[in-house]
Amino acid sequence: MKLFLVMSDTHGHLSHAKMVLEQYPQIRSVIHLGDYLRDAAKLQNQFPETEFIMVPGNCDYAPDMPAERVLELEGNRLLLTHGHRYGVKSGMARIESKARKEGFQAVLFGHTHVPICKRTSFLLLNPGSLGYPRGFSGPTYGILEISGNQMEARILKGSFI
Repeated sequence: MKLFLVMSDTHGHLSHAKMVLEQYPQIRSVIHLGDYLRDAAKLQNQFPETEFIMVPGNCDYAPDMPAERVLELEGNRLLLTHGHRYGVKSGMARIESKARKEGFQAVLFGHTHVPICKRTSFLLLNPGSLGYPRGFSGPTYGILEISGNQMEARILKGSFI
């Protein structure tokens, strides 16, 4: 079994991301889906025992980093992308088409700042935003659990005071 914290669009709200990491000391892998990768890099320095997997967003300057990544975990193919190249603010059609065409079991993306967790023939997960949430009452993040061919995800609301 593999557990991941999934976050996106932190936009400099490092304290929120740090609080989430501290809340789940048992989770040793973080997926950051872009927009302020420098936040993920700073967190990686603060949590050196934690694996950080990252893709850049439209607000990141990372010319040497691929815009998306494919992870192969326990027989599952996951696409990690920020989402802006698929026009996700206008709808999910392009990113869903990519998932179906290329046989992904999950697509993880950000960009909209609005959390989505839905399953069709694949899992579609947007953790929302820890920095500037939209369409939800507060900052959100995701947890992804992979165990063999089973994948479960959920969106959680950060309780930051």
